[in-house]
Amino acid sequence: MLTLKGGTRPPWVSLGASVWVQIASGNTFTFPLYSHSLKSVLGFNQRQLTLLGVANDIGENVGLLPGLACNKFPPWAILLVGSLASFLGYGLIWLALSQTLKSLPYLLVTAS
Repeated sequence: MLTLKGGTRPPWVSLGASVWVQIASGNTFTFPLYSHSLKSVLGFNQRQLTLLGVANDIGENVGLLPGLACNKFPPWAILLVGSLASFLGYGLIWLALSQTLKSLPYLLVTAS
């Protein structure tokens, strides 16, 4: 059975924190906007692009883990980790698409 962390905040705060991180990072809306650029600028083929789309969809569904982790950690820590992960992931893709990074391996894009 899941035990809730004791304290003064209600348990639904963790759900709110995880939803806020997902909304702030824009996972559900941005991949179709930059997927064509990934294909043309980085030279990915359609199979690689499809695998990236699947990884993006899996990442959206794993976004509920911060809500569960918030039972053990404070919401500010979860939001900090989520914000840093989004900043690094989307920052890396922006650097690749703006051709600031000339050579970006496919495995590095899938990790972000």
